[in-house]
Amino acid sequence: MINARAGGGTGTELVFLHGGSGSWQLGAELFEQLPPAVSWWGVDLPGHGDSAWTGHYSLENAADELASWAAANLAGPAWWYGHSYGGQVALALAGRHPDAVCGLVLGDTPLSLSAMLKLLKHSGIRMRRWQSWCGRPESELLALLGAEPVGTQTAAEMLGAEHPYLRRMAAALHRHDPAYLDAIVGRTREVYGGLDYAATWLSRVNGPVVLLRADPAVFALSDDSDEMLVRENAREGVIRLLPGVGHGLQNFAPTAVADTLAELMAVRHDGDSGVTSGKRRPTAHR
Repeated sequence: MINARAGGGTGTELVFLHGGSGSWQLGAELFEQLPPAVSWWGVDLPGHGDSAWTGHYSLENAADELASWAAANLAGPAWWYGHSYGGQVALALAGRHPDAVCGLVLGDTPLSLSAMLKLLKHSGIRMRRWQSWCGRPESELLALLGAEPVGTQTAAEMLGAEHPYLRRMAAALHRHDPAYLDAIVGRTREVYGGLDYAATWLSRVNGPVVLLRADPAVFALSDDSDEMLVRENAREGVIRLLPGVGHGLQNFAPTAVADTLAELMAVRHDGDSGVTSGKRRPTAHR
């Protein structure tokens, strides 16, 4: 079962997929900044928020779950904006179920297995710590997350103890399946191995593929190799850099991300409202 929230208008449909260990609520400020006509969806990925704990967390598993949800809930091919892990799932969805997608935005998303192996080698201890925190009371989680070091400060010192990002991550970890974190650290190749098909998936996307890069001067996970992969394999590859915005993207700069999404969708529809109609049944492929 996929949990999702909907809002906005009756125009172009946009589906937001949060990053790893988050929830749809991490898009709340983003949704507020979108044009009123946009029909938005915030989705909890499997094992996250109030979606089912499936125990199967490969990119392909998550993508196929979302394809079934999309077939039952969306009016037609939609724009999908996925942040980080959400971008990886969105790419798997677009490659395996191309009829579900009319545009894809990858928010600072690493696109190779080697990048994820390197990242989890460095962040694995933190992910194991989060695994041990899953299910604790939100007030306790807020304090724990706020005490995590960020450079020479704690997260609470840098952001403020009640920052919406910290509050929403505390709520997400309270509901999170610890098996997801166990999988990404202990079975990294199983979870992210589908990225070996990233070039093929990119080539199957119907419509633009936009790599929305964070500023490396702040902190970024996508790099030049990801940019090259998009340029060389997507039918309509687009690269956008958000100067001064780090990997958190909409978590800390929702207006900049919303403005970029609005521009991309408006250009694609060339002034049309983007209203779609009718149900479609996406075809699964690798």
